[in-house]
Amino acid sequence: MGVEYSRFLEIKEQKFFDINGVIANQTNKTNKNGKPYWVLRIATEKYGSFFTTTFEDLREDLAGLETKLVIITDKIGFWDFMRGFYAPSFKISLLPSIIAAEKNGAYDGAIAYIADQHSDSYMRELFPAIFFASPQSAELRLAVTKYAAAHLIALSGMHLGILSLVLGAAIGFPYRLLQARFFPWRNAFFDLGAVSIVVFGFYLIFTGMVPSLIRAYAMYLFGLFLFARHFRVLSFETLLIVSILLIAFAPRMIFSVGFLLSVAGVFYIFLYLRYFGEQSKIKTAIGISVYVFTAMLPIVHYYFPITAHTQLLSPILTLIYTPFYIIEIVLHLIGFGNLLDPLLIPAIELKVPQWDFRVPLWICLSYIALSIAAIFHRYIHYVFIVTLIFWLFWQYLLAPFWL
Repeated sequence: MGVEYSRFLEIKEQKFFDINGVIANQTNKTNKNGKPYWVLRIATEKYGSFFTTTFEDLREDLAGLETKLVIITDKIGFWDFMRGFYAPSFKISLLPSIIAAEKNGAYDGAIAYIADQHSDSYMRELFPAIFFASPQSAELRLAVTKYAAAHLIALSGMHLGILSLVLGAAIGFPYRLLQARFFPWRNAFFDLGAVSIVVFGFYLIFTGMVPSLIRAYAMYLFGLFLFARHFRVLSFETLLIVSILLIAFAPRMIFSVGFLLSVAGVFYIFLYLRYFGEQSKIKTAIGISVYVFTAMLPIVHYYFPITAHTQLLSPILTLIYTPFYIIEIVLHLIGFGNLLDPLLIPAIELKVPQWDFRVPLWICLSYIALSIAAIFHRYIHYVFIVTLIFWLFWQYLLAPFWL
């Protein structure tokens, strides 16, 4: 935290501060007078991400390009600095950079390879997003929200888990054949774990250090460490330790919505396993999908109020996502990534009634307190379950008639 505060003071020393960064995203908007302008999210290595606006006519997508600009810092507070601030700016110019060129050569090349297999604009955005965490347009995010499927698009522990299955299938069988013949004394768990750590580490860097993916990778590392020493891996203690360590090393993570929702999702998986873990794998998979979807509603809708009845399909989409993701990986590797597009495009373009369901902060915090209390006593968990059932009926059956 002290390092971040020193960086904050560095910016505040000057009212007009020169800064370089990469344009992470740009969104077109219109002001009250009907004049169009652009909102730019600038990512910097030292000062985090911030937002600025420009009325210049940007005719092309500038995402991934490095820019130099001057920001006005007099209204930036430390809290704003940590969570991602807004600053007026001027003298915005694009720069040729080695970093941007390398990214365009590797990252953008991978994005282009995926996108070029599709003709529909939504599909050209969707698959680069679920494979490489590429920026998404507001239209795609809205289309995904109506199915409560943002967790399927944003890279997280689910994707890392699926990729671990794919990696294990790709190298596990050949490794064991070679092990049995040439090096039977080697520990397969250690060797395959080491390979996965390296592969996923490169993947994490390649995709731009997505906060939710960082959390998943850290838990993966810590989980392998605990498993190798015969400690319990799936526990609240593991989640707490990893979360605290990540926030200690990168305090900005506590302001990342993706990171917070990722931690909450894992927490509710562990809460389900605590009380319903003694079931078959199929029942557990179905139970977790329904339980986590419902348990996340009060938290998700504090940040994202848009609600639609199609969101009730989210548990089903979660269940079928693993085979879907693996199939799409294979199809895109062999150049037939558009094979399932005719099924996906109508679902993405479907128009459904939507309404805003806003959750006040005090309700969200009270709900989180109840969730934590449910860890310690079964009867409190009963109260928690009743709360979830009431919430589900309230949000999707009663609220549409009141709002």
